[in-house]
Amino acid sequence: MVQLPWATTKQHTRRLSPEFMPCCRAILAIYLITSISFRFAFLPEFTLSLRQYPGFVVLDLLATMSFSFETIRLARVTKHLISPKSILPAFERPVDESVGHSMRSYDEPMDLRPQRPIWAYWRLSFYLFSTFPFEYLSAVFLDGGLVNYALLNRLLMLFHLPKYLRDLSVVIVRKGYLRNIGVRRTWVLFFTMALAGHLCGCGFYMVARHQAMNGVALTWPEVYGIYSIESTTTGDGQHQVVVTGTTAEAYIISLYWAYITMITTGFGDIVPLHIPETMWGILTMFVGFIITALTIANLQKTIGQFDAARLSFQRKMELIKKFLHYRGLPKEVQEKVTSFYDYQWRTLKGADEEQFLIELPRALQQQVSNYMCRDIIASLPLLRRANKALLNALVEYSEMNIYSPNDHVLKHGEKIRGAILVSRGEVEVLKGSITERKMKRLDRFAPECLFIRKMSAYSLRSKGYSEVILIPRTKFQQIIHYQCDKEHIAQLRDAASTLSRATSKANKMFGSGEDLTPTEGFKKHCHPTSFFRKLWDCLILLGLLFYTFSIPLSFMHLVENTHVGEHPGLLGLGYATDVFFWIDTVLKHDYFFYLEGGLIVFDKDHIRQHFYQQHNIAREVIGLVPFDIASCFLGGRFCHHFRLAKLVRLPNIAMYMESVDHLLTELKVDIDLSLYRLVKLNMLMLFACHW
Repeated sequence: MVQLPWATTKQHTRRLSPEFMPCCRAILAIYLITSISFRFAFLPEFTLSLRQYPGFVVLDLLATMSFSFETIRLARVTKHLISPKSILPAFERPVDESVGHSMRSYDEPMDLRPQRPIWAYWRLSFYLFSTFPFEYLSAVFLDGGLVNYALLNRLLMLFHLPKYLRDLSVVIVRKGYLRNIGVRRTWVLFFTMALAGHLCGCGFYMVARHQAMNGVALTWPEVYGIYSIESTTTGDGQHQVVVTGTTAEAYIISLYWAYITMITTGFGDIVPLHIPETMWGILTMFVGFIITALTIANLQKTIGQFDAARLSFQRKMELIKKFLHYRGLPKEVQEKVTSFYDYQWRTLKGADEEQFLIELPRALQQQVSNYMCRDIIASLPLLRRANKALLNALVEYSEMNIYSPNDHVLKHGEKIRGAILVSRGEVEVLKGSITERKMKRLDRFAPECLFIRKMSAYSLRSKGYSEVILIPRTKFQQIIHYQCDKEHIAQLRDAASTLSRATSKANKMFGSGEDLTPTEGFKKHCHPTSFFRKLWDCLILLGLLFYTFSIPLSFMHLVENTHVGEHPGLLGLGYATDVFFWIDTVLKHDYFFYLEGGLIVFDKDHIRQHFYQQHNIAREVIGLVPFDIASCFLGGRFCHHFRLAKLVRLPNIAMYMESVDHLLTELKVDIDLSLYRLVKLNMLMLFACHW
């Protein structure tokens, strides 16, 4: 393997900070694009003075250093790409005429495709020109007032920004955020709208100021009172513009005009008054219309995808109910059919497992089947020392069936076809009407029947929805005769005989973990499937909605420094909600059981470990600590400032929205999904307007 010259540097950079460089490049590029356009429009007198503009000067220096190192790295990569000393012989080099700006970062391994020297040098020259610090040269050799013009080459970073954002999105996805491509695309479009609004607002103000300096009267900032024009002119014949308002005021008003124009609202309070302003307004409307249309279309598609599977399932259930009603099936059968499809929805969320397996190649089908069944089959005492080939063959010929509640897996007196293993759910072993034992995942029944023919003295009945694997005796015999020698087969027969003699003892074993689960007093409400838990989650959702409603009202009082006693009702309900969340944290930390592998875990130590794994402790602490008490040391003022700490709980709203679905299912309330989604969107619009 050939070691590339830049490989050591790349590995060292990755070892130091794998996510730092993409984030740094994207942030600095956004800073340069936004700050330079802002300075060119609103700070025409900008100079490289550390005393007057320390923030801009320091950040510009950091950006210059960062992109200088980036340019050096790109130059090294370009040198090796166009070098005549290539790793591949000349006749093996693939020719690609369209090598462009790659999606990968310059830190990523470069491909070995040769590029034309002209194109490689042009790309390097463009990057060098767009990042070269001409402002420092202008400050030294030219008039200091030309610094803004010397910074304009940095606006070419707009062409590099899409690549930096793609690198940043890769980092975000690797961190586990914004995995949905629709949501990720929506955030990109929102960012594009924000950046385009900033550039259009700065351009609108700059065009008007340029017109005013040329003597044009009544430009829109002058009408709005942002600046005034003196009658006297400077030496170059331009009028003097006197700013009467603040720079922040001028920028906010320009940004306001840009956004209401781009989203085609246009209140009419700020309008272009001259041809250059009108032309800029037309360009702004054209850009804004495209971005707004793309954003709305993407939002519509993304929201539709969230409930697409559930909507398809609901339509399927409507057709099934029509079929059942048309055939006049008994009500008991209809309930079994509908409950079976509900079970499939809860477990697979609309995915067709059989179709999924059919579409896979044979090798992948084997891998998926092995993952699903191999551990269960390998748990048989007869097969604990079986090799991989034998287990794969048994997995291929095993039968998996799903049983509804109270369905018989095996009846008393029926011939046992082979070993029965439970993959999911719970199966009862009955002798008459008495439950001998309960089988959960990895439990087995009659493994000795892989060699011995006998009738069942017990009945197997599914308590809920259960997935049961059957290893047929005939297929098992064929497989072991093909893959095992006579000595191993004899050992398996002896082990089966031993199991047959111990069958009565095996059926006297303990029941499942649910039999030991506490059901007395309050603990019976702590079960994860209890009605109380579903209702409790809905109450948590109401508490989060109250925070969503009350925090903006608290935010309105920030400027007023309202005293704690001036709004006792709002604060009283807020403190009651805080106490409710304290109780919720205690219950989840010590009392609420949870499901793991189909079993109910009720041990306190395991519950606490599960709590720490499932919750962000820092967020929980910030949301629970009553920072409002600190306002007592400030005379009761600034109380509403501290209420803003409750905002850390708002990301949990989406998780608890599912609790409403579970409660409606528990109450057997049938609601049209389209109507239900419309109600949720209206609630979202209501809270957005409230904010």
